[in-house]
Amino acid sequence: MKDITKSLYTAPTLAIVELVKELTIGQRSSDTVDQLSDFLHSNIFPKLGPFFVEIYFRQNHASRFTPAKPSCQSTNGQTNVPGTIAANHPILRQLTESGAAVQLVGGAQSSLFATETNNTSHLLVPILDGQALSGLLYLGSPDPVSITAEFLDTLQTIAAVIGSRLKSMATIGQLQESMHALEYSDRLRTVLYEISEQAHYSKNIDDLYAKLHQKVGRLLYARNFFIALVEEHPDGRYIKFPYFVDEIDAHFQGTERKLDQKQCSITGYLLKTRQPLLLTPTNFDQICTEQGIECVGARPYSWLGAPFFVGHISGVVAIQSYSKIIYTEKDKELMAFVARHIGDALNRKRGVDELQKAKERAERVEKNKSIFLANMSHEIRTPMNGILGLTDLVLHSDISGQKRTYMEMIHSSADRLLKLINDILDFSKIEAGKLELNMAPFSLRETIAGALEILAVSASKKNIDLTVDCNENIPDILRGDAGKLSQILINLVGNGIKFTNAGKVGLTVLHEGRDRSQDSTPQDFIDLHFQIRDTGIGIPQEKIQNIFKAFSQISTSQNANQRGTGLGLVIAGELVEMMGGKICVDSKPEIGTTFYFTIRFAPGRTESAEQSLKEKTIVPAAEDQPGRKPLHILLVEDEYINRTLAVTLLEREGWQVTTAENGLQALEAAEDTSLDLILMDVQMPGMDGHETTRAIRRREKNTGRHIPIIAMTAHAIEDDREKCLAAGMDGYITKPIRLDTIGYQIKKVLQSRPACTQAKPQTP
Repeated sequence: MKDITKSLYTAPTLAIVELVKELTIGQRSSDTVDQLSDFLHSNIFPKLGPFFVEIYFRQNHASRFTPAKPSCQSTNGQTNVPGTIAANHPILRQLTESGAAVQLVGGAQSSLFATETNNTSHLLVPILDGQALSGLLYLGSPDPVSITAEFLDTLQTIAAVIGSRLKSMATIGQLQESMHALEYSDRLRTVLYEISEQAHYSKNIDDLYAKLHQKVGRLLYARNFFIALVEEHPDGRYIKFPYFVDEIDAHFQGTERKLDQKQCSITGYLLKTRQPLLLTPTNFDQICTEQGIECVGARPYSWLGAPFFVGHISGVVAIQSYSKIIYTEKDKELMAFVARHIGDALNRKRGVDELQKAKERAERVEKNKSIFLANMSHEIRTPMNGILGLTDLVLHSDISGQKRTYMEMIHSSADRLLKLINDILDFSKIEAGKLELNMAPFSLRETIAGALEILAVSASKKNIDLTVDCNENIPDILRGDAGKLSQILINLVGNGIKFTNAGKVGLTVLHEGRDRSQDSTPQDFIDLHFQIRDTGIGIPQEKIQNIFKAFSQISTSQNANQRGTGLGLVIAGELVEMMGGKICVDSKPEIGTTFYFTIRFAPGRTESAEQSLKEKTIVPAAEDQPGRKPLHILLVEDEYINRTLAVTLLEREGWQVTTAENGLQALEAAEDTSLDLILMDVQMPGMDGHETTRAIRRREKNTGRHIPIIAMTAHAIEDDREKCLAAGMDGYITKPIRLDTIGYQIKKVLQSRPACTQAKPQTP
């Protein structure tokens, strides 16, 4: 090393402040090393005097420092700056230890630079990052140059500014990489989550495949994408391609290929090894040859796939490129995650589809069950109508002795059978969720009296006292479903009578809440507490929890009077819950049982309720209506026994009856303008009641007449009533037909629709 003060030339004095200022301001716009290098070569290095100037960086702890922009060349083609500088050069160690610039003029240490550059003078200025050497400034000249201390300070300052900028760019780069990594991580999590969720949102499996392809395309190049699934066949395992989108091999869509254990396809190899596979232009042939892989179809430029094994489903997800795109090891790791999530999504979709199919099967079974129950109801009620009706007629005749006893037993058995049928139908409607509340004003005391009147005969036969205690402060007119309240009371009180051999069964109705008997303010609602107490055999404690379970019997007695469907209490409990309450029970064996529940009602309007009650009056017979013509009724009924019974009942009331055995006869008979109404059987061969009614209504559009039609059906499902009304019928009664039921419906229909009269045909 030569003493600087003895050099022959002195570097020009520079405007240090302006140069450093320009560097400080200008380098701020440099975001990369290349941009910083361009700025230095264009704006700073030319102002440093007659030197060849270059900046060197060490990339990724390499063994050499390389120039950022090697552009300096002499006329003979030789470079005027070193091509590289060894990181272990002794001068660099000196630079790191001293942190100061070093000038080389001649000597052994400068021989490397002199041979490579033709320069005589060499100046190296360290760019430090803390204690580490991150870069170098090289200044070279073919002539000996004297370097002043001031110029050295300038170079040291420039190196410090460059080092500071490099450190800032490194920090910014790390932050950007962290942000990109975070964004990528968020995007990855989002995509994987969306892949998993597609099982629930996709309409069908083909839609799911397309959605999965779209999601994978947000992470990787997936223009060519396929899903392969393993399927078991009688002759072995096959690979099926339910989704194959490919710019060259699109014909693989929907195909399948048997798994060959000796000569595997790429997909089969993944299934055998259960590991992801990356194929690139450099390893494709080697891997295929070593592993005995057969490339089926067009050879890809790069191929990436991963297997999945989730539950009872296994397969492969793969992507491939035919030019330029080469997948990486990082992509391979990502594909393994993606494949697992896709396998999970497909497995869940299969589960969802199986549940949907099970639901549809259950709905079909439920529908078939409803149809079966409706048909059975019709088939059983039709002969029951004849049995009950004819026994009623006989019992109203002059018979006595053993014959009357037998007829009463027949009637009692038929009534019991009808109750069993009703229980089963009610339970099926509750199970199907088709039972609805019919809210209307009603009389509480009339409803209670009507319900218990039905049970009074049974209580009297067993010498059981049947009592009612209804608090006088309770309003009589309420709004609610009187029919279902009546059914609850009949089931619970009837249950008490069935299991009581001596003593009494009592119904108590109390007003829940504070006493408002002196309060004239209208109430928004009324809570009524019902208690049904009996002195019967009681219920063992271990059996109480089962009494509200379907088809459960609370007694093992073989007494016929204590057997039933086991549905009465279940239906009562379900109806109470439908009306917003909850049924409870207290019981002690040999002492008795108490059922109690609370239901909330709205206050009813007296006028509406009274009108509703008036409508329940049976139509007076013809002889009780002086000066009025008897009703002329057309009875349409295909069953001989039911037709005979109905005619007898109607004529006994003094009404005139015309009969028809089918729909065609009914259409002809309906031409009679003296008819007051039609009783129409619904189930008839050929033209049924619905079709016949629609035909009559179409004809009436031209006549201006409207004859009331009341449906008679052995079906007892709510949907049947709606179908009858939709067909144009005005009323609806179920078999077995009773006189009071017919009378009520006739009264209701005739009050809402005046008796039809002949009208002139409308002219077109």
